[in-house]
Amino acid sequence: MLTIHSSLFFLHILFGSLALVLFWVPFFTKKGQLNHRKFGSFYTNAMYLVAASGAIMALMVLADPIGIKGADMGENVDKERAAFFYRMFWAFLLYLSLLSFVTTRHAMAVLKFKDKLQQFRSPMYLSPVILLIAAGPLFIYLGIKYGFTLHIIFGSVGLLAGIGTLKYCLQKSIKPRAWIIEHVSSMIGSGIGAYTAFVAFGGRTLLEDFQQWQAVVWSAPGVIGVTASIVLCKRYSRVFSVA
Repeated sequence: MLTIHSSLFFLHILFGSLALVLFWVPFFTKKGQLNHRKFGSFYTNAMYLVAASGAIMALMVLADPIGIKGADMGENVDKERAAFFYRMFWAFLLYLSLLSFVTTRHAMAVLKFKDKLQQFRSPMYLSPVILLIAAGPLFIYLGIKYGFTLHIIFGSVGLLAGIGTLKYCLQKSIKPRAWIIEHVSSMIGSGIGAYTAFVAFGGRTLLEDFQQWQAVVWSAPGVIGVTASIVLCKRYSRVFSVA
């Protein structure tokens, strides 16, 4: 089990690093051009692999936190308390994987189907979206109860992203070119997941001696991404005359 987890972690880091770079290419190439679409497809596939590997790793830790993560644990460590914190952290990463999958898939689906709403209403398409919405309040509650800032922030981000996605899928009709705005906002949501996962792993090591700053660093992609999403969506709404 430990070997499988380590192998998945290597793949997760590899494709995650690739996604961090690929994320910016479509933003700096003209919409509709080959490079924009090609690199967008590369990014999407990388994010699917990141989300899948992250989810599998998280489920493994949730099932056996001490067996997977407790190899370097000292003899005097409270294993029950350690297992609790391992589960809380990896439950957050599981939710982050779900957020990354839902936003990445939706960003590409609206690009493909545009205003064909029937394509978004199948149980298979809506199930992960509903799960994202349902788990959001739970993470907010856990964050408040145990003082985990990340759970509060991303429980809120996931809840809002899920509601926005569900609203798009179930609306009666789509305004002309509104799918462009949906594509941009979902792609930024996907980027939030990618960069949060990166700083959650890297920041935990780099800021080990400055734990009071970890929550700030971990939360930065969410705060910056949501702000960027609001600004860009307003801009594109004006450019493409979307009400």
